[in-house]
Amino acid sequence: MPGTSFSVDLIIVTPNQLRKIDFKLSKDSKTDGSVEWALEFGLNERKKTTDPFVEVVRLTVKVKPEHNAKAQATATNGLDDAQTSAALAAADSAKLLSQGKISKATAQADARRVIAVRQSS
Repeated sequence: MPGTSFSVDLIIVTPNQLRKIDFKLSKDSKTDGSVEWALEFGLNERKKTTDPFVEVVRLTVKVKPEHNAKAQATATNGLDDAQTSAALAAADSAKLLSQGKISKATAQADARRVIAVRQSS
């Protein structure tokens, strides 16, 4: 019997209020009982705090099956400190991707790492 499919939205705004990183973490429960997780990672920036955010890049990645428990813990409890740090690094990579300085595969790997670095499941 399949479980419930759902998604959760998580947001980080940097202390200077100029960057917003948003995540849509989605769980897809298959009819065979298996589960697949996907992460949609978006970087938005603005020049000053009174400006609206503008999307810089959006990436969608599959979460590796060995990190399913970490994805569930993130969906249930939010991002932990290690994940927040990894998200900030992934945002830097996303910016470099938007400038053509790194490959999409590298930026996706950095986005995927946000789930993988969770300290506990």
